[in-house]
Amino acid sequence: MVDLDPEVSSGYTCLNELENPGAGATALGVFSILFSTCVGIPQAYKIWRLKSSRGVSFLTLGLGNIGSFLYVLNLVILHYNQITLSLSRDFTFWVSAQRSLTFVWVELFNALSMLCIYPIASLYVVDEPCPVKIPSLGINTVYSMRDAVYYGFLVQVGVVFVAWLPAVFVFSVDGRCEPLALYGNFVGFLVGLIIVVKFLPQLRESWYARGSYSLSYLTYGVDAAAGIVAWAQKVFVTNERVSSWLPPLFLHALEIFVLCLNFYHDRAGHQDMSRRHGPGHDAHRRRASGDERDDDPEARYHHPGRGTAAPLGYVDDGGYGAGRGTGGGGRDWDTQRLLRPLSPSGMRRQRSFTDFL
Repeated sequence: MVDLDPEVSSGYTCLNELENPGAGATALGVFSILFSTCVGIPQAYKIWRLKSSRGVSFLTLGLGNIGSFLYVLNLVILHYNQITLSLSRDFTFWVSAQRSLTFVWVELFNALSMLCIYPIASLYVVDEPCPVKIPSLGINTVYSMRDAVYYGFLVQVGVVFVAWLPAVFVFSVDGRCEPLALYGNFVGFLVGLIIVVKFLPQLRESWYARGSYSLSYLTYGVDAAAGIVAWAQKVFVTNERVSSWLPPLFLHALEIFVLCLNFYHDRAGHQDMSRRHGPGHDAHRRRASGDERDDDPEARYHHPGRGTAAPLGYVDDGGYGAGRGTGGGGRDWDTQRLLRPLSPSGMRRQRSFTDFL
């Protein structure tokens, strides 16, 4: 049940009674919590597996962290009266009352899951110059990328701490949602603003990177799909206000555009590599994965201007074994040997499960 306290202004609704959802809604809530807990794992794993954070925007990660924890704050304010009620009895009652707080738990675990990406990405950041220019504040300096990532994390912690501080103080003194109604509206406005702008840096990063590199298709693809389903529910089922679904719709549209852009560049880069290195390129990659026999003439990588690569497992002896057994080409053979070309992202020698994350 939802009651609007007469003291609450600007349409902010404090939830004052516990709800009693059915078994289906409860199961869906549990699934949503588990899903939100795992959503950041593919992105974190891909960065760790490739040992690189190339293609991932730290500004988008940072804005996402701030927005996520501000959204949790907004939900805590909204549900605080329910939280107080859930703590008024024994543990069994508390567990039952969590069905009314599903959205709080979903967003909390989602925020923690996405937060884990940032430190892992920072371990594999390319330490290059990072100019920071804010003319209005008189800031014009150059940091190393590692320092910029570290200071960016401190800024995130500071913003979230400052945002939570008034709420924690009011809760400790008054213990109700109503005094924070206007503040909840302000936090909600900030969350909507962050939702709109947070993926723009990732769009720029992907545009210039011309490939997915370490950006996860799975994490952001699933997030976009779930967001579109939520948008449809808000528009066609619950008929919510435009302000509640338009910012997320813009975000998920950007996610879909970036993923399509990355897929296009990844695919185009792979096809271009096959064209540049001749028909033996794909055959060589199949041979490397064990799909071709040793005696297949196309299993050896062929470059149109440099010749055919040595068989896999061949070790050059500097020409001393010329004419002795296999690989008798000696130094002439050595001049023809080539390293296998990198994949379109420039970091992997062949496609693997990681490429599809």
